[in-house]
Amino acid sequence: MSKDFSLKKFKIDQLRLNASKADLIEVGKKQAKEIPVDQLGIYKPVDRDVVQMIKTQEDTMIPELLPLRHKRMMENAFSFLRGTAGVMEYDLLNGIQSKIMVMICGDAHLNNFGFFASPERQLLFGLNDFDETKVDNWESDLKRLLVSAKLIGEINGYKADHLRDILKKAADSYASGIKDAENLKLLDRFYESYDINNFFDFAREDKQMIKILKKIAEKAPQNNSDKVVKKFTVSKDDQLIFKENPPRARRISEQTYQELTNAIVEYKQKLTLEMQLLLSNFRMTDIIRYSVGVGSFGTRCYLVLLTGKDNSHLVLQVKEAMPSKYDLNTLSVAQAKLQGYEEGQRVIAGQRILQTFYDPFLGYTEACGRSYYVRQFRDMKDSIDTAKLDEESFTAYTTLCAFILARAHYQSPTAPIIYGYLEESKKFSKYMADWAIEYSKQVHQDYDDFQKYLGGE
Repeated sequence: MSKDFSLKKFKIDQLRLNASKADLIEVGKKQAKEIPVDQLGIYKPVDRDVVQMIKTQEDTMIPELLPLRHKRMMENAFSFLRGTAGVMEYDLLNGIQSKIMVMICGDAHLNNFGFFASPERQLLFGLNDFDETKVDNWESDLKRLLVSAKLIGEINGYKADHLRDILKKAADSYASGIKDAENLKLLDRFYESYDINNFFDFAREDKQMIKILKKIAEKAPQNNSDKVVKKFTVSKDDQLIFKENPPRARRISEQTYQELTNAIVEYKQKLTLEMQLLLSNFRMTDIIRYSVGVGSFGTRCYLVLLTGKDNSHLVLQVKEAMPSKYDLNTLSVAQAKLQGYEEGQRVIAGQRILQTFYDPFLGYTEACGRSYYVRQFRDMKDSIDTAKLDEESFTAYTTLCAFILARAHYQSPTAPIIYGYLEESKKFSKYMADWAIEYSKQVHQDYDDFQKYLGGE
């Protein structure tokens, strides 16, 4: 381990600026002159080895799962984008940046938006993946969103000129979201959420979207622990246990089981008192390793079965909180593990800031020398399959996601700087679309290079 290693702490201090809103807006206007939007729209390829970058990031993952991870990544160029957040982050950080910092998602592609339950059991819509969250340049999220739209649109067979229009509309929608948020009072902005009824209103003229939303409204409330238990467990010795389905679902060693048991105890102690009291009614009855996603497939992820005194069940997901994919390029495996609680705290802090209304079971812990965050598994979660949308619905969905992204960014006190920047930025949507189109070519090149590597070339 290098002697110069130092713990990379998650900090939000740079979001706390001692300046008025008017002053922050002026800062943004000045920044638009220092780093004009046309410069943000220029993509220049970065000298790097994409194969080596991916291999470095996978050094911390479970070797058994890598073949399946690669299979998922190589389904198409968009799947590859999902599995290589660190590569794109590297390119962004080595390119031209606005230097305007907010709390970002870090992986704001279209499939990382979806439906989830509020504590009041309302079906909300917004960002739903925060593994890469951090304080960073606002445009990084928007660019990743637009690139994902470009790649999905290609897969869906939309014409190139139509796709460019979709990207421009999405960028315009982001700018509208920033302007709209700026006109809200602080508390109104903080408490605002976007639920499925808002979605119905938004899509009232879109027959395909209305059909999809009706199905989600009916199905999502059934995505709960009871459904998970029915699908994922079997009875053994008068007790429910998780089914094994290697390599995705696999039993764990006694040592790992005990360390995770201790981690759950610690997790409970960090929750609010009312949640501690609620969980005191449950006992832990089983744990299994269960891998999910594309980008995070291969990291350590577990399902924990809790059984209540009334014989009801709660299923928690304990998911490894790795350093950001970008940081994994510079950290050894041992150094990544030393990050400890920092990464779990980073993930849940980002979720709480960007989502506003979040899972009351959200928390963090540490086990086996690794950081984890904890949440309910599949609690009313659902999503829209963007690959099945016609062009009209896809356009509407993409613009909505861009709008909601802007609203999430505006939870950061520094967001008025974005407003000032956009006020002085002409042809903003054109330059953002230009960048996304050019970077999509880079994704295709990287996809081809990694495919050749996997094929032994």
